[in-house]
Amino acid sequence: MRRMWIVAMSTVVALVAGSSPAVAAPGPRGIADRLMLQADDLAGQVPGPVEDGLGWPLRPQPCADTPVPQPVAARALAADYGGRFRVYEQVSRYRGGGAEQYVAELSAQLARCGVGGGDNGLDPQVEGLYGPDSLLFFGNYDEGDRYVAYGVKAVGCYVVLVMMSDSLYGAPDVTTLNGIVSAAIGRVSA
Repeated sequence: MRRMWIVAMSTVVALVAGSSPAVAAPGPRGIADRLMLQADDLAGQVPGPVEDGLGWPLRPQPCADTPVPQPVAARALAADYGGRFRVYEQVSRYRGGGAEQYVAELSAQLARCGVGGGDNGLDPQVEGLYGPDSLLFFGNYDEGDRYVAYGVKAVGCYVVLVMMSDSLYGAPDVTTLNGIVSAAIGRVSA
């Protein structure tokens, strides 16, 4: 069963990464357009809605039995990048210190329930790469040979999450991801 799930996930990520850019969607209540990545941040690609059936979560919860703080509003967009990558962004708004709590809980769950490489699931992370309350981590599939990369940062009452997949080699360019995450953080910080 797990093998079938792995094959299905690999197929979904490959199809998603190879799809064409979507059209821009209007912003839902609570998350303004200005807070989201724009075409200027994505090498001219216009971001649009996230396609149905995305195989990786845009609000990860590594330990299935432990809830993570939930936002009061969230918005997600996706775009192709450089003909090879697919970029997903989710901006979530929390009450009080919920944004920092989400990142802290995500970090704790990755340490407890992450797979540690060479297996399928979420890999433990690098903390603080984008400043305080931030993480870089990976989602492994195909026996750990292919992965998606996540950059996450709490900025005030928001959590910015950017995920990148690669249709060609199954290994996104983390340097490119870091640049996109920095642009996303800059939009929310402004």
